Amino acid sequence: MKRKKLPEGEEIHQTQSKKSSFSKSLSPGQNWKSKSMRIIPEEILRSNPEAFEHRVVFTAPWNNSWQLWLQGDKNCLFMIKEDWNEFVDDNLLASDDTLRFTHQGTMYFQVRIFKKDGKEILSAPLEVEPPHNSHQEPTTVSASGGGRQSFAHVGNPERYLLNPNNPYFEKTLTKTNTALYVSSPVVKKYELEFGPRNSSMHFLLPDGNKLEGFNKIYSGLHAFLGWANVCQKYNLKQGDTVVCEFELSGRVVIAVRVHFATASNSASGRQTSRGRESFDHVESPERYLFNPNNPYFEKTLTKTNSVLYVSPPVIKKYGLEFGPHSSSIDFLLPDGSKMEGFTKSYGGLYGFLGWAAVCQKYNLKPGDSVVCEFELSRGVVSAVRVHFVN
Repeated sequence: MKRKKLPEGEEIHQTQSKKSSFSKSLSPGQNWKSKSMRIIPEEILRSNPEAFEHRVVFTAPWNNSWQLWLQGDKNCLFMIKEDWNEFVDDNLLASDDTLRFTHQGTMYFQVRIFKKDGKEILSAPLEVEPPHNSHQEPTTVSASGGGRQSFAHVGNPERYLLNPNNPYFEKTLTKTNTALYVSSPVVKKYELEFGPRNSSMHFLLPDGNKLEGFNKIYSGLHAFLGWANVCQKYNLKQGDTVVCEFELSGRVVIAVRVHFATASNSASGRQTSRGRESFDHVESPERYLFNPNNPYFEKTLTKTNSVLYVSPPVIKKYGLEFGPHSSSIDFLLPDGSKMEGFTKSYGGLYGFLGWAAVCQKYNLKPGDSVVCEFELSRGVVSAVRVHFVN
């Protein structure tokens, strides 16, 4: 088998089935989020140049998949930073890991992860938490809770609930809080169901605000991405305890209402560090519209803003339709200029790639609010007009 050694920890070769493949591993001074790790090797591009115009899709042996959008830079093609970083974080890549990508046709790749000893990872890695939090066991049944169980760290957690009939669980924060995991006993106890992977949900916060989150699943363990934004907004620290109350549609979790039980620095009364208001509190958002008859929605920026997502309730409210996947749209900006974007769909959740460039152009930060006004062409979204609220 002929091999060609490349710089930056990449290796291109042909598998026995004649499918193109390449490997990635770290060189001295690199980490997995280095820009050089995001490049698509030139040899792969030459083998099928039309397949990699906008995106690639990685699929792991445990059937998780990641869609990564591409951007050109000089004569190279890179996976965009936010998508690649999500892939890295989801797989908890270590400095001595090796990735093997095998081209499966068009934009699809199989990805395999090998540890230093050569052992392949065959199931999704789980975020490691201290043992006392990983299996937080309920104690005796609360007499006042209608058969509910109390938890070890909070006395009478039911008193925090907005609706005493809602399912809930208690969470004590650890050092790493990128995702809010729901343990299998909690899922089984309340017979919970969850939306598709990457589908939208919300964190409902004590001050009446809400933050967007996304459903994730790792080896059958359900979790919500976006939890890090909640922790950052309220400066939650390791050891703080919250009660997480589920809001359901049928048995499907659509939101997590967060109650502070033992949080440092009076988290329940804090605003964000920049004092921004959530989009729920924008007064008369219609006054920002160029055309008061146009559909619109309000958006408060989070830590990651690579894509401008349109929630299903907004789509349903206005009966919105979208162009084909990867079709072009425009962002119409307050200074009269416009930037190109692309329609994107993840399991029925629509969004527009190119939003990161808008945020960068205007130095938009987490907590900033905008009103997004849709321009339609024959009922199909053709542009998004952006209005700054704060």
